[in-house]
Amino acid sequence: MSLSFRQSLVAAVLSLAVSAVCSSPLQAQPRALLIEGAQVISLDPQLGDLPRADVLLRDGRIVEVGAQLSDAEAQRIDGRGKLLLPGLVDTHTHLWLSAARGQFRNTPQTDYFLLKKHLARHYTAEDVRIGTAFGALESLAAGVTTSVVFFHNLRGPEYLQASRQALHDSGIRARLLYGAHDDLPADRTIDLEHLARVARDWPAGRVSLGLGWRGIGDGKDAKVLAVGRREIEVARQLGLPVSVHSGGAHNAALAASGLLGPDVQIVHATGATPEQLAVFRRAGASLSLTPVTEQRVGYGLTQLSDYAAAGLIGLGIDGPALAGSADLFANMRLLALNESGARRAETAVEPRRILELATLEAARSLGLQDEIGSITPGKRADLILLDLDALNLARPGDTDPAALLVYSATPANVDTVIVDGIVRKRDGRMLDLDVPRLLDEVRGSLETILERAGGLPSVPDGS
Repeated sequence: MSLSFRQSLVAAVLSLAVSAVCSSPLQAQPRALLIEGAQVISLDPQLGDLPRADVLLRDGRIVEVGAQLSDAEAQRIDGRGKLLLPGLVDTHTHLWLSAARGQFRNTPQTDYFLLKKHLARHYTAEDVRIGTAFGALESLAAGVTTSVVFFHNLRGPEYLQASRQALHDSGIRARLLYGAHDDLPADRTIDLEHLARVARDWPAGRVSLGLGWRGIGDGKDAKVLAVGRREIEVARQLGLPVSVHSGGAHNAALAASGLLGPDVQIVHATGATPEQLAVFRRAGASLSLTPVTEQRVGYGLTQLSDYAAAGLIGLGIDGPALAGSADLFANMRLLALNESGARRAETAVEPRRILELATLEAARSLGLQDEIGSITPGKRADLILLDLDALNLARPGDTDPAALLVYSATPANVDTVIVDGIVRKRDGRMLDLDVPRLLDEVRGSLETILERAGGLPSVPDGS
């Protein structure tokens, strides 16, 4: 591929994100915010849905939900004509690769797993920072206020620091998972001494730490099994939550391992049997389902009823590079459509159930239900407002707001994003971020990665 063509392609891909993330200048943030007159879908069992309500935020938490609230110190946000709901929770994503969107083109040489491994070797820590910042920015703009960021290209301490810094600076709430990289042999542990040092020194705040565990494979290799056991053992000694990719034979191995617990999140669980899912549930492990990317790589249709035997479930984007965008609404919609289509029944799934998988149940699946996932006094102030006057959301009379969100909403409808009581997006524009500069960095980063990689990878024999 010529350099000029690559430049044109990169520019075209990035331009798709610009309109949604245009920035406004840095602004002072007040201690208190008062959202007035919004339609509220709280996801709180006690509060329910409110056709018109005010919500008071102070010092990063939700203080009160009601009518005619007042606070002399609060900055006011006009919620009329807006739908207020908890910020979306993306339970599984890969942000370091975000700049490579558009590179995976359904040919043997651009196969996702093959090309990802090829490009990953040529990432510097600075490339990781840029890609992570880019993915976090798009996620925030799309209404995602919490992301579980599985970092599986961690090639040294500086790579972890770059990812952490990008997430911190973006303003998103995140769980950063300390992973491996594709070239680390399965019979060698990650740098557990570094993990321990990092965990001990990790600062409290919006960005927390976990383990991006490689698991134990199919459970038949004694060395791989020993490595997997050692890694999760250390994570538990450090009090870290754990996330692991699984599918096929790996599901059976995990189910039989005795290593699962409430601190483990299983991602994908593609092809898991009801018996295996029941084992996961009894162990207290949660699931993350990623409907868009499962179809993207040809792994089949994610059908919610197939996971009926599982415990807590959350939805994930699986990274904008593979999914195409940081659109959790698209994952909600696809999951709902898969269910009604496969079961040939329009009423097969309730929209509110789907919405919960991206909010309250997603938070529960991460053990964060006391902090996020619903508009409940005392929880962190992670909220989003959608514009109900948008053409795709405008409707006469009353309707179920959950159905409207699942079947009609898109990231373009997200008007306001608040994380920890700080406004990150207002009137459809991102605040406190130099977006043009970041987009320039993204373009430059991808160009240099592609040049260092020296073209597309060779296709293995038999592929």
